Amino acid sequence: MATLVIAALGALGGWAVVVAALTHYISDLFAKRTLQREAARFSERLADLGHELKLRESAYSKHLDLLLAYYSAFYRHYRICQNATNQDAHRHDDGTIVRTKETFWENLDRYREQMSSLEGTARLLLSASLLELHDEGIAAFNAFKDVMKRDLYDDKYHNDKREAFASIMGVKQRLETGLRTFLRTEHMLSPSEI
Repeated sequence: MATLVIAALGALGGWAVVVAALTHYISDLFAKRTLQREAARFSERLADLGHELKLRESAYSKHLDLLLAYYSAFYRHYRICQNATNQDAHRHDDGTIVRTKETFWENLDRYREQMSSLEGTARLLLSASLLELHDEGIAAFNAFKDVMKRDLYDDKYHNDKREAFASIMGVKQRLETGLRTFLRTEHMLSPSEI
């Protein structure tokens, strides 16, 4: 029987079987090495992406802090303008009367200093549309300031003050929407926090 198998291998070409087995082994080895190289390349790429994501997260956190400081300064001045628009004066519990026009002028330099320290960074970080809103905000605050310079408290003064503040309020609303979009916080906040 063994002689029959050997005779058959010899007739079919025993070398063909050896070559076929060797070819199968080499192709299997080549396929495994190719898979290993691909896996190593994907692992390296994944590590690079992970590092890049950490860098972006760090940059986002720093940008977020700067933009929040910018918006906080804007909002504080907005509130001072709002108080000056809604009332000329208010009485504290201790009986002292505070004139909102005086409060406006007392806080104007502080706002200018805050915005001056933040504006350069904000100009680098904000998108073009938000920069336009920033410039509109400055113009709206300046128009409000011009109205506040008047000494005559007549209907024209109060109407002009309300119109100037309405302009500031419009900029504020568009700035908030733009900053949320820019920072994508509408996806990070739950509906109850918005």
